Amino acid sequence: MKPQQARSDERDNQRVIRWGIGAAIFIFLLALAYNFLAQTREEGPVKPSTPTQSAPQLPSSSTTGSQSAPSSTAPQTAPSSTTAPQTAPAPANSQSK
Repeated sequence: MKPQQARSDERDNQRVIRWGIGAAIFIFLLALAYNFLAQTREEGPVKPSTPTQSAPQLPSSSTTGSQSAPSSTAPQTAPSSTTAPQTAPAPANSQSK
């Protein structure tokens, strides 16, 4: 290879490296600006148009088969029409032999 061609290739490589570094820095700054602007937007929390109702709490499993009473601190709500109806547990067989 000619010495003149080698110097030209070396200059081209350095130019490409400089442009690549500049483009990487530019993209990094754009990403920082986007993140800054996305975090500082002043949007309030979205309020639902209809009030939401929490599902009734199901009693924990017990060995006696009886349901525990709801706690006094839990909100007392009527069962929703979308929840399955609760059935009473089957009575324990108390026959002795």
